[in-house]
Amino acid sequence: MKRRKFVKYAGLSSASLIISSCAGVQLPTPNQEEDFKLDLSKLEKKNLSLAYVASTDAAPIIIAKEKGIFERYGLAVGLRRQNSWNEIEKGIIDWKVDAAQGLFAMPMLAQLGKQKTPLVSLMMLNWNGSAITLGQKAWKGGIRPASEYKNFLEFSNNFRDYARNTGQLSFATESPASMDTYLLRYWLGSMGLNPENEVKFTSINPSQLIYKLQAGSIDGFSVAEPWNQQAVAQQIGFIPYTSKEIWQGHPGKILISMQGWVDKYPNTSRALVAALIDASRFCDNTENRLEVAQILSQSQYLNVPQPLIETSLIDKYMYENWENFNNETFKFTDFNLYHFQNTDYLKKPDHVNYPWQSHGVWLLTQMVRWNDLGLTEYPKDADQVLDKMYPIKVYEDAAEILKLDLPKERDKKELKTAFIDQREFDPSQPIAYLNQFEIRAV
Repeated sequence: MKRRKFVKYAGLSSASLIISSCAGVQLPTPNQEEDFKLDLSKLEKKNLSLAYVASTDAAPIIIAKEKGIFERYGLAVGLRRQNSWNEIEKGIIDWKVDAAQGLFAMPMLAQLGKQKTPLVSLMMLNWNGSAITLGQKAWKGGIRPASEYKNFLEFSNNFRDYARNTGQLSFATESPASMDTYLLRYWLGSMGLNPENEVKFTSINPSQLIYKLQAGSIDGFSVAEPWNQQAVAQQIGFIPYTSKEIWQGHPGKILISMQGWVDKYPNTSRALVAALIDASRFCDNTENRLEVAQILSQSQYLNVPQPLIETSLIDKYMYENWENFNNETFKFTDFNLYHFQNTDYLKKPDHVNYPWQSHGVWLLTQMVRWNDLGLTEYPKDADQVLDKMYPIKVYEDAAEILKLDLPKERDKKELKTAFIDQREFDPSQPIAYLNQFEIRAV
């Protein structure tokens, strides 16, 4: 791979955004006693357009709009709901929108692709938040949710036999670039199934997935909520595994923009990130979750019944809804993580929005594993490449505005308990990690 230089953002002193003048706008922020002020005169652009795809992991963007958080940071933001991730990517590349909710792999695929497009990630919007849904055919074939099995080995033996007796399975995701696609491949590979030749993949807009499953044109899908819960509620499908049971604390969606846009509007970029960190805090306050579900359910946003959103935000998450079965519900406080909740795998000062470089390392190992973009070996200059795609400077400056403590390192080791196959991930040893996988593209 051609070696690339790390393009740093232009420096921004904290004095340019944080001032003591009474002309500043006071910004009350959650969990912070000390007030601070933002000099709105430093913003190069105040009227912004942000795009998103309807899902619960778009919550920080939608909440920042609905709760007036953007305005507190001097930004007038219009939102554009898009039907597909192709529309999101095109809008960003063509500068038709300033920033957008994006797929975690988008910067990597854009910058390593043929066009070498300088698309970048500015922050993480959420962790977890997705699930795998199977249809009635699998249920009739004897497959059940994971909770009905002693362990993953018992489930995998059952599912592998079912899959091979059925023939080539067909799975859909919202995009080949989605984390759901990579986790679905990982899940299949962990069961001894090769997604390269034993499974057919297709891409379908999220809101249309349940109709394809109902029609029998696909065997299952993997996507963010609320579309899995909609399939369960309508008895179209059931959930064998949630994404956090495949990798607890996995990266979800990100905030994307173009490097040129960030260079042109550096102060605006930092104000935007700071506003979305604040919105993410609001979303992770358990006292606000009911209101978040109510806002997301509105017709201009997700346009689905509020109870279907509540199940993954509050409680009563459903794996199945078949008649004459147990219809058990579960409470997962960490099904969707937007900023911070105290869990076994998330401790302060670590938090969700931080641009962890180790997440990019993991994704890069999987891209090599499956020969995405023709990658056949782990790049020697991977750290420099990842710094370009998932930069840290804007986030550090936004965190300084918020007086937010940051992790000491950009890489974090994932314990074996984090993954469904009990395989530890050490980002300092990507090649050794990659070489553990027997099932991979030839």
